[in-house]
Amino acid sequence: MTTNLELALTTAFIAVVSAALSVTFGVPFGSWLASLKPKSQRVVGAVTVVPFLLPPLLIGIAALPITSMLEVDSRIGILLIVLAHAFMNIGFVGRVVAGSAVPLEQVEAARLEGASDAIIRRELQLPQQVPAIVGAALLVALYSATSFGLVLLVSGGRVRTLETEIAEAALYRLDLNQAAVLALLQTILTIALFAVSRRFTGMGFQLDQLGRSPLRPSPVSRLVGYVYTTLVVFAFAQILVRALDGATLFSNFSNLGSQGTRSLLNISVVDATVNSGRNMLVVLFISLTLAYLLAGRSKQSLLVLLPIGVSSVVIGLGALILSGYLPRELSSSWLLVPIVQSLVAIPLAYQILRPARKSFDSEVLDAAKIDGAGFFASLTRIEIPLLRKPLTTAVAFVGMSSIGEFGAASFLAFGSQETLPIVMFRLASRPGSENFGMAMAAGAIYILLTAWIVWLSSKPSRIQRQEQ
Repeated sequence: MTTNLELALTTAFIAVVSAALSVTFGVPFGSWLASLKPKSQRVVGAVTVVPFLLPPLLIGIAALPITSMLEVDSRIGILLIVLAHAFMNIGFVGRVVAGSAVPLEQVEAARLEGASDAIIRRELQLPQQVPAIVGAALLVALYSATSFGLVLLVSGGRVRTLETEIAEAALYRLDLNQAAVLALLQTILTIALFAVSRRFTGMGFQLDQLGRSPLRPSPVSRLVGYVYTTLVVFAFAQILVRALDGATLFSNFSNLGSQGTRSLLNISVVDATVNSGRNMLVVLFISLTLAYLLAGRSKQSLLVLLPIGVSSVVIGLGALILSGYLPRELSSSWLLVPIVQSLVAIPLAYQILRPARKSFDSEVLDAAKIDGAGFFASLTRIEIPLLRKPLTTAVAFVGMSSIGEFGAASFLAFGSQETLPIVMFRLASRPGSENFGMAMAAGAIYILLTAWIVWLSSKPSRIQRQEQ
């Protein structure tokens, strides 16, 4: 039987190796991305960051056609998990590298001194990028340590991590004491990664921040850039092709209104999507309201960001235990799921809104107060219009994270309250071409929606377009 220490070491190993592999390919990819022209950079940057923003569960579903052809044991399973994590995060690391490219002035000054592009990249640019790269690597490790659904699907249950054992102990063996011990180990691991990452970089992530570098990319950077971009496009194309591969062209999409082969599901995919959309509206209201108020405070509070360092599986387990002490009206209500999901969404919105609010010119609000504008008038007529871009980004990110959240929902959402990720997991983990086709159809819709949101969010401002 696997010990708790072995589970912790396996989880940590997957997280560290995933981060190392993502950085190994993400750095040359970012150098190539930074060398592209603005329009090409926006297209490539938007396409290659979509895997980072997708739920890990969906990446696991997309990998099933490959993993189903292999004899997966624990070692092969770990390798596949690490490769899936790298696929998800190379684009993110690349954006961090591209966003931290050295200014043109420094490059020109170095060239006047006779330095080649290779020397400038190695001795000038890379040392300045190290803090951002290390911070990105630690974030990738944090996310890789909490990819619950991806680990289950890619390894076929043959790789056991802290998160999978928490779910096994709590939901199947009903051993809450063992689940609590594992949850403590998982929390120590993820908070440690979170705390270290905070020393190197802020946790924010803006889609419209892509720098351009005058340095010519190396042949290796070009190769990595073209190969990774092609791989992402090919993977998404395969999902779309499989979504259309049914009895008729759109039969998998029309089947989303059913409960799958032999009524596998408790509710249809459409009903689960409605549940996820309803939950999303509650999450948006709670998280954006609190994040906006907290972002306006003079001092940044670590407690606001702390939930990022706690696995959603651990949060779901805690909510499941505490639900026994809550009023029955709340513990049995669908509201419990979005309330718990808001704990993870608040720091995400806070990271986006705080820099915008701190850079806001307070003299404008002071002038409005002198003119007799009240709080509501200042908020609706001045603050929100001026902060439209970060607010739109926050809405997009929080909405996507809420719809794709799987860990906490797997503990709290049952029967008619199930959400879209839970239904997709059941479809993908059961045999049958119709079930798998429905999972792919739902995944294709989610990918297209995410790509559209990323494209809108990465649209440069009027000032940036004038500079270009």
